[in-house]
Amino acid sequence: MTHAGRVLIFGVTGQDGAYLSKSLIDRGYCVQGTTRSTNDENLWRLKALGIDKKIGLYDCGLSDFDQIRKIISETQPDFVYNLAAVSSLGEAFEDPDGTMRVNADAVEVIISSLFSQFPEARFFQASSAQIFGEPLTWPQTEESIRAPQSPYAEAKIRADEAVANARKQGFFAVSGILYNHESPLRSGRFVSRKIAEGLVRYSKQKTGALKLGTLNAERDWCFAGDVMSGAILALSHSVASDYIFASGKSHRVRDWVEIGAIHLGLVLYWEGEGLNEIAIDRKNGHKVIEIDPAFYRESDPAKLVGFADKARQELGWTPEFQFSALVRLMIDAELARYTD
Repeated sequence: MTHAGRVLIFGVTGQDGAYLSKSLIDRGYCVQGTTRSTNDENLWRLKALGIDKKIGLYDCGLSDFDQIRKIISETQPDFVYNLAAVSSLGEAFEDPDGTMRVNADAVEVIISSLFSQFPEARFFQASSAQIFGEPLTWPQTEESIRAPQSPYAEAKIRADEAVANARKQGFFAVSGILYNHESPLRSGRFVSRKIAEGLVRYSKQKTGALKLGTLNAERDWCFAGDVMSGAILALSHSVASDYIFASGKSHRVRDWVEIGAIHLGLVLYWEGEGLNEIAIDRKNGHKVIEIDPAFYRESDPAKLVGFADKARQELGWTPEFQFSALVRLMIDAELARYTD
């Protein structure tokens, strides 16, 4: 049986890896990927999309450079996507050296190993809007000033530089600068999934307030599946370049709560300010949202909003999900998985 090409995905069991794999398998690609653990608990996203038996899995943490080289040699990929990384800012600050090893050094190893063996292959690196730090102007473009505020962002910039150097040498290498992208496959530590879980739980139990941080914090949110479609387009294009993948619109955490509540038939009203602000269920007077001081900031200076016109014009990339549709998608998924 012929296939459209061999794909290797580093970090295949994460949210992005799962959606990317599903899209590629549907297009006829042979997909293999790496994970730090092949136990059933780690494969839940692949199982949710019905593709866990359709992917060749390899155990590999990005700190194991020898294993990276071995897997690239064995899989002989036509396309490589690196989605694996230390993604927690807290973890990055606790272990900056380890973060640099995984998020930057490993990327250099992947690039070197891939193009030395398979010079016609194509490589996609998942970069991050965090490389722009706390920008004074927005929206950001691919040319905006890099101003990292964390070891995570510093490592991502170094990885982007490795991609750019590979391109200068004539290889097909792309960095996709990804803004916040969400889905029902998000883990519970992200605010989007936390809100969906909390609102659905309240709608069913009519008790138990959801604790959040800064309600007026603004983010540029996209659907993860749309962003991964952009990654595929970037490696299918005739010319390698870097692209921002973002909605270009900013929404507040408060907006996410209000749209989700309406979708569940909840009528909320807000009382108080700052740390004392709460949302109350108008039907019964119960508290639905309260502020957790541990996550609250008086101001949220980061205006990370991406200008994705380059991806739209050169790749024909058009996000399918608008913000309100994304919120409803995540609420519906949480309703489907809810158990008392």
